[in-house]
Amino acid sequence: MTTAIACETIKDEILYVSSKVDCHFPFIWLPSALHKFPDKLRYQLQSEIDQLIDEENILLLFGYCGNAVLGLSSERARLIIPKMDDCISLLLGGNERRRNLGKEGCAYYLTKGWMNSDSGIATEYNRCAMKYGHEKSQMVFKIMLKGYRSLDVINTGVDKLHELIEAARGFADILDLDHKVVEGTLDVLYKALLGQWDEDFVVVEPGEKVTFEHFDFCTHQSGMPDVISI
Repeated sequence: MTTAIACETIKDEILYVSSKVDCHFPFIWLPSALHKFPDKLRYQLQSEIDQLIDEENILLLFGYCGNAVLGLSSERARLIIPKMDDCISLLLGGNERRRNLGKEGCAYYLTKGWMNSDSGIATEYNRCAMKYGHEKSQMVFKIMLKGYRSLDVINTGVDKLHELIEAARGFADILDLDHKVVEGTLDVLYKALLGQWDEDFVVVEPGEKVTFEHFDFCTHQSGMPDVISI
């Protein structure tokens, strides 16, 4: 039996793929806000893993996520994790494509899940604006996003993009950033839910711990986080 533990931020994409491949894995959803605190995310992931006692495989639909998966282990089940920096790389088709896109200028990436999540840029900006007003919030977010060139919407083929593009354009105008749509892919999610755990996945045997070496990559060192919080 395989159970998947997944981030709510990419819930729409996961459920879309699940319906396409008729996947019957049980899903455990973790709130996206945990990404702001990798240690808390690691603790919650380990807690969920420890409660799964009859599984042969536990599929973690996360990425490396700022060390959040390091040290995770299961005494009974294999842990399978996409070999990605984070969920953004997963939806862009891999770490290499993410880095290649970054050569064009650093972008803050958006999907409907990231835009609408409790820790998403829209929620954070509105929370700041309610507390400090739009003028001060605009100044704060310009400082926080200094070095970013654009707000880029990832087209995964799941969401209707019109409203998301309009929202991204609105924030881009406020923050004096460019905006565009980049093509994404759900290939890794298809492989994940079909059980095709190839070189794009870390597979950790029962009793072993997840290590940095399992991922066989250097996390990108842009110096700028992909999730902004205040």
